[in-house]
Amino acid sequence: MSYDLYVELSGEMPRDVDAIVKGIHKDTAIQSIYERIRLLACVAARNESTKSYAVGSDRRRGGGYKSMVHAPKPENTPYVTELIQPALQQLRELHLVPSTPNLSALPLGSWFLQFEFTLAKPWMSKDDDPFYVAESVNPVHKDKVFKVPMMSAASWKGLLRWTAMHTRLAQPVIASAAKQSPERFAQERFVQTLLFGDEKGEEPGQTKDFAAYLDALKPEARKEYERLLRVYYELKPDDPLPHHSGRLMFYPTFFDQIDVEVINPHSRKTKAGTHPIYLECVPQDARGTFSLLYIPFDLVGQSQETIVDEAGKHLRYIALIIKNLFLTYGFSAKRSSGYGVAKDEIAGLVKTGAKEKKLNRLSQLAQEVKDVRF
Repeated sequence: MSYDLYVELSGEMPRDVDAIVKGIHKDTAIQSIYERIRLLACVAARNESTKSYAVGSDRRRGGGYKSMVHAPKPENTPYVTELIQPALQQLRELHLVPSTPNLSALPLGSWFLQFEFTLAKPWMSKDDDPFYVAESVNPVHKDKVFKVPMMSAASWKGLLRWTAMHTRLAQPVIASAAKQSPERFAQERFVQTLLFGDEKGEEPGQTKDFAAYLDALKPEARKEYERLLRVYYELKPDDPLPHHSGRLMFYPTFFDQIDVEVINPHSRKTKAGTHPIYLECVPQDARGTFSLLYIPFDLVGQSQETIVDEAGKHLRYIALIIKNLFLTYGFSAKRSSGYGVAKDEIAGLVKTGAKEKKLNRLSQLAQEVKDVRF
């Protein structure tokens, strides 16, 4: 007997694939559906001729990996019923699902925005698991412990920042060219830095990546942008620009379904399909929850009027960015092809220390948060 799971329950024949998919192999029950998928990778690796059977099994009878993550109704797949649904319940019981924080313990001007959304198009995101069925299957990004499809907090931050940059900085420059004031560009860039933190690529004496791109968009605005930062953080002219955290705090999103999309490249000579590629995704009509916390920690000590005014402006500002991201640009891999956009209807709230207000539509989000009191 081997003490290694993947050695003891390995195989290389189609019958081994069928046994693993059913969850009983070599008289051993394999309760975790995710482990069954990983065991299929062992079969596929040991026998090249069985690899396609491990992925899609028989076209007429079904089976294999595909039978565990795909069904006419995605909410009924074994992966959803046996793994995702129990795991989401565990996450809730362990208080790992984002919930409304105690705003009375946070500085004045803090707000929390959260809503449940429904996908209008499938969502895709490449996982970093190298041990997964076969190279013809692209796994969707999952939580490392619970194996639930998820969008990380870092991904939300990056995409929201990109949307803010694109709609508030890049598009106005491209549209109006020389008419765009350097002072206005620098002020907008400064606001985004306060919300999201310092820019990637901002190094002493040089810029690269994101910071270099913004410098190239409006070179004449760089000096004013640096001046705004130095005044705000009380820096000397020869001090390096600060590395600092932004006021926005992001949370992960867990999705409640999984499915696969299939693309089949065709030969230019024979016009026949060559080798199907399975792309795991979160399907249309799946649901997730977006959560965002704003803490104006750097305004502590300012007047109440100043703090409330700036918190309200930033709430309306971010609401418009969220609307553009969810309804127009999408938040998925292949989003340029329309993947990863949401339906307009949502069920959520925005909460401050003084008030809680319900949110109903992404298209009206900026208007719905307009009269929120602090």
